[in-house]
Amino acid sequence: MHEIISTLDKIDLAAHRLVETAHHDMDLELAITSKITENSVSIQQYRIDIILNEFAGTSKKFYTIVNTDTAEIVYAELGLFETALSMVKRLLTGKHSGLDELKLLDDAYSNSLYEVYMYKGKANRGINEDVMVAKLSQAKYKLQDSKLKILRKL
Repeated sequence: MHEIISTLDKIDLAAHRLVETAHHDMDLELAITSKITENSVSIQQYRIDIILNEFAGTSKKFYTIVNTDTAEIVYAELGLFETALSMVKRLLTGKHSGLDELKLLDDAYSNSLYEVYMYKGKANRGINEDVMVAKLSQAKYKLQDSKLKILRKL
């Protein structure tokens, strides 16, 4: 019985340390306070809705940030979950600078992704194949560049 109580005390101490650490570590706090469902991720007063939309002849997940306190859509149709998560982190910490830049980077990512799908489809159908392959390569580069810029903002 003493071992069980000792183990429970250790778990309680670890939980208290985790909560204390979370007050100083935003990523840890987000991990602790987030609630994940099939169609959304809730982090404190924000919810990231996952919406499947038609995109370039296929289906793609887009993300919408909703303030659950006001039911206001803060940002809609984001192409990357990483963008939505970075925006929520900024909203929670009150660091609103950079939100517009993230939205622009996300738009650039979505546009580049659309180009990749379009040029790939044209190349596969044999429409100016050499030109389409070159444009596809350039679109892939822009896609990777946009994503890297967004990931650096996390």
